Amino acid sequence: MSKKTFVIFAIVMVVLAAVIPWLVFRADGDAANAEPVPSDLKAGQSLFQTNCGTCHTLYAAGTDGNYAPDLDTLLAPNGPPEGPSAASTIKATEGRVLNAIENGVDSSTTSGRMPAGIINGEQAKEVAEFVAATAGEG
Repeated sequence: MSKKTFVIFAIVMVVLAAVIPWLVFRADGDAANAEPVPSDLKAGQSLFQTNCGTCHTLYAAGTDGNYAPDLDTLLAPNGPPEGPSAASTIKATEGRVLNAIENGVDSSTTSGRMPAGIINGEQAKEVAEFVAATAGEG
């Protein structure tokens, strides 16, 4: 290999070694394409990330839990509800999530169990509202 070819190869490698990591660390991944969470749901999003995200996957929360069901798939397999029945569907999903938070879930289809009362009161309602309003977005 000639000296000129070696130098060009070395320059290309140095540029790639700098540019590729810069692009990777600069990218926000799928979250960059996600719609922002409305401000009235931010508290629920934060609570979900802290208390539920280790186990559950939810696109709007940016979590990818490994132990429990993917809530986007479980609660809104066809995407977010649309049309005239959307509000009632979201309200029903909110009740379902709140029930799971308050009473826990013992599932034979997944390993482990969701304990009752991980969060309570107003915080449980905020998480249920967030999950119900955003499930299926991903």
